[in-house]
Amino acid sequence: MTGITIKNSAGKVMVDMTMFISQTQGSVDTGGAAGSITIQAPPAGKTQYYIIVPLVTTGVTGKLPGVTLSGSTLSWAYSYATNGWGFFSANARIYYGYY
Repeated sequence: MTGITIKNSAGKVMVDMTMFISQTQGSVDTGGAAGSITIQAPPAGKTQYYIIVPLVTTGVTGKLPGVTLSGSTLSWAYSYATNGWGFFSANARIYYGYY
């Protein structure tokens, strides 16, 4: 194994560069509507990830998008029952990257 491990004076591991550390590539705001963007592929051997962060208070009725990563396409869509409950598509920011 290669890498670097840094411990404090008590011997507790503070940094372990032999583990996977994430690298954020960018973000996109949904605007409360379905959409997609083309993103750069991760380096060889790395795995893509995404994180959804609401930009509004969602309460009970605000719904975040479902996100899909497929090849170089990051897409999102909102899905919920519209049977009079007043649901709404919450504006969100999707961060994406790799580890």
